[in-house]
Amino acid sequence: MSSKPVQANTKKSKRIIQVAAPLLIILIAAVIFFVKNSDSAQTIEQSPDLTITELNIDEMTSQGKPVIIDFGADYCQPCKLMAPELEAVHNAMKGKAFVHYIDTMESPEIAGQFPIQVVPTQVLYDKNGNPFVPSDELASQIQFTMYTHRDTGEHALTTHQGYLSAEQLYMILEEMGAENP
Repeated sequence: MSSKPVQANTKKSKRIIQVAAPLLIILIAAVIFFVKNSDSAQTIEQSPDLTITELNIDEMTSQGKPVIIDFGADYCQPCKLMAPELEAVHNAMKGKAFVHYIDTMESPEIAGQFPIQVVPTQVLYDKNGNPFVPSDELASQIQFTMYTHRDTGEHALTTHQGYLSAEQLYMILEEMGAENP
């Protein structure tokens, strides 16, 4: 009689292991997934540098924050004049918007992905990840270039060519949906 209770307990233990093991594996996989995804979001949000050498627009635009990427070069006088303005806005908007600078001479492969005709040129996305569409009022104050897809006619990209002051950058960010620019 003493062997039957041991056998019954062994069967129960095996059944518990058969159910618990897959659940434990699923739980571990879920934890790894969430940790990896939260780390990548933190990394991109916490980019401390104004100047970047790698660009993943899809990651930036998926964060629910406006994006301004300024393309310039060291030889460019308007870029040099704009640098302190851009840096001040970058520092003030950390966590609220992505404001970055890419040197076209150091990262020509990134600049080649956009219609950069002159420097400085800013590429603009709103907080929903869409190419920015300025209001008529803002467009009357700041000139923007709107690009469309040839096949569909859909809005594809908005840029601004030339110098922007900090005040103008804040006006754009506010209209793009930035929190407290």
